[in-house]
Amino acid sequence: MSPAPLMSATPDTAAMPAVPAAASRARSPEPPLHLRLAQEVKPPEGRMPAIARPGDDRVTPLEVIVNGAKSGTWLLLERAGELYAPRDAFAEWRVTLPDGVPAINFRGEAYLPLSAVPGYRVRLDAANQAVELLFSPDAFAATRLTQPLLKRPVVSPVLPSVFFNYDLSYTTSALREAPSTQDLGLVTELGFSTGWGVLTSTAVGRNLTGDNTLGLPRTFTRLETTFTKDFPDKNHTLRLGDTTSLGGMLGRDFYFGGIQYGTNFALTPGFISQPLPIFRGLSEAPSTVELYVNDVLRQSSRVPTGPFTVGNFPLMTGGGQAQLVVRDVLGRETVTTIPFFTSARLLAAGLDEWRVEAGGVRRDLGTDSSNYDTGFVSGTWRHGYNDALTLEGRADAGTQLQTLWLGAASALPGQFLGKFGWVGSQDDRRGSGGAWLLGLERIGLRSSLQVQVKEATRDFRNLALDETVLPTRQEVAGNWTYTTDGVGTFGLGFASIDRYDFERVTTASLNHTIRIGARASLILNATRAIAGASANFVGVTLIVPMGGYRIASVNAAVREGQNDLYATVSESPANDAGFGWRLLAGQQQDRERAEAGATYLGRYGQVSGEVSAGHDQTSVRLGATGGLVFADRHLFATRRLDQSFAVAEVAGYGRVGIGLGGQVLTHTDADGIALIPRLMAYQDNSVRVDPNELPISAELDSIEQIAVPPWRSAVKVVFPVRTGQGALLRIVFDDGDVAPAGAIAKIKGDNQEFYVARRGEAFVTGLQPTNRVLLNWKNQQCEFEVRLPAATPDEIPRVGPLLCTGVAR
Repeated sequence: MSPAPLMSATPDTAAMPAVPAAASRARSPEPPLHLRLAQEVKPPEGRMPAIARPGDDRVTPLEVIVNGAKSGTWLLLERAGELYAPRDAFAEWRVTLPDGVPAINFRGEAYLPLSAVPGYRVRLDAANQAVELLFSPDAFAATRLTQPLLKRPVVSPVLPSVFFNYDLSYTTSALREAPSTQDLGLVTELGFSTGWGVLTSTAVGRNLTGDNTLGLPRTFTRLETTFTKDFPDKNHTLRLGDTTSLGGMLGRDFYFGGIQYGTNFALTPGFISQPLPIFRGLSEAPSTVELYVNDVLRQSSRVPTGPFTVGNFPLMTGGGQAQLVVRDVLGRETVTTIPFFTSARLLAAGLDEWRVEAGGVRRDLGTDSSNYDTGFVSGTWRHGYNDALTLEGRADAGTQLQTLWLGAASALPGQFLGKFGWVGSQDDRRGSGGAWLLGLERIGLRSSLQVQVKEATRDFRNLALDETVLPTRQEVAGNWTYTTDGVGTFGLGFASIDRYDFERVTTASLNHTIRIGARASLILNATRAIAGASANFVGVTLIVPMGGYRIASVNAAVREGQNDLYATVSESPANDAGFGWRLLAGQQQDRERAEAGATYLGRYGQVSGEVSAGHDQTSVRLGATGGLVFADRHLFATRRLDQSFAVAEVAGYGRVGIGLGGQVLTHTDADGIALIPRLMAYQDNSVRVDPNELPISAELDSIEQIAVPPWRSAVKVVFPVRTGQGALLRIVFDDGDVAPAGAIAKIKGDNQEFYVARRGEAFVTGLQPTNRVLLNWKNQQCEFEVRLPAATPDEIPRVGPLLCTGVAR
């Protein structure tokens, strides 16, 4: 892994003394002090011993070195054998003074005693007029190493657009002892994007061939229709229509139709909602600080003398160990090992996350277009009480059901995270009920452990539960994994579910993954039903990468007396485009089976085909996915659009490569227009033109434009190009001699200026077949005509001599 980049070190100015407006560096010095030979002086009991030459106050310029760092030349004052420095010197040296230190006034400026600084020592060098000051590292202002705050980019204007995504699948099956079947399915999404927000609607079509042998009618069902409006300056999002309510710690997510408004931290690039560890250290001299997280170098920074804090910890979750390595200019090294813990389930101290919702619970999504029943209003709130404790609450009020949820997640000793939740419900038909949850988890570098217990009373209800379904009486689940150095990773799992209307089901599982050779992996899985069921499973999988995008695997499994033994070989499209394929042969559930498939991923979508043959059935499956976009009066075919996109224009230049960063994604059409997909919302996206595919006569101010689109919206990116052709013009005056160097030529009606060089030649771009050109020299102007000869686009013609009359040298 390459070393982390150097980070900037910012002084903690809150602890610095005030800096007066007057500087103390540029006064005429007093006669220099008669300093002794270089010697180290330590003041007894915090006072500096008398310096030779007693008498009146004296001030002299000295080169000051503070704890090994050169700090420039300063005027130091000697009074009664003690050295004083101006107040602004302490600020520049980042040295803090105890409260109440008296200052003396010298020529209208405050001077403070150096001996008041903890750990003060002085070393005077008479020959070089220098003084070396040593202070305790604790006397310096703290340095904070932090990530620079990302400036929120200005969102680009939205280009109104319409987009359509489709996923089409066709399957025909020939059965040995039954009629053949044909099934055509379609999933669609229609979207409208404007400056007001994004409106999307999805639908699914089944059995569009109308094949009666499938036993299903031909249907076309609406799935979700949602209007989304983001407020990035507030990190808020508004949704109207169909959306999902997050169940929280004790609940279960459910669909509803209505309104939802709340926080959305994803609208700010780089925003981190979880608490991150802060490490503190002390450097006795200017040093380099290296931060290692779980033995991986994450950061290297330079810090001055004094205390420092490292707050730009990499985003991660779980526990581990960090090492701070402080190395000074002499190579002396101090290593401090610090355990840490962080979790994505926690909110940073003082941070709030909330959401309010109102509408009707959606039932039978996928089979019914508009089944909305229970009306409700809901509010959810999470608060980071401190970096170790996050509180959670939720209240639901329906027409017949009311619930109240309370929960907490807390960091515990030993790098554990604990969870607790309680919910009470009141239903008009079932009465009151309740549920609770306890959880414990630990995620470390080598091992992880998760245990959770949840119980509910028989009459407990929540909005996600259908009224005909009883809650689960008890759920107990746990898993543990451990990674070794030489024999792979081991895992154990346990789950027990006890329902009011079914008997308890208890299972245990074991898995082991180990590397074989340089690249292959062997995976072992075993599951055993301990109670309530008889399903047992043992499986072995060998995965062998074969180079490039090709991979092979062999699978063997036994479940309930049925055996699987088959091999697969597949290759994915290279570089996210091109052809891919897959082969399977062997035995599944004691029956022979073979499969072969191919896919092609291109600019306009993906098409696939697959043939499978088993004991009593042969099937052919065909599929196509992609999208269409109408924006800026142009229709584009593209891959499925799940992100933002841009319409780029390089006017008049077709077949020019254009894309994101250094990756060319597409080429402009004959009008110089192209669709750029896969833009990241609310972030800077570098849309670039490939300069190698532009003609030599093309002029662009920049081959890069920055686009910041809203979520799933289009923006327009224009590359201003000066049209026309370039030519080398040779200009002469009335006297027959060439125009002087430094004269300025420009095409009439164009503001672009071109300077005349030696031999009266000027390279002028943007020329049309016939042009009027103006020449300016010493407040004089003349005009002449330029006619271009026939030439290829990449050829630079030479034109002239061209006579420009009426200008005197």
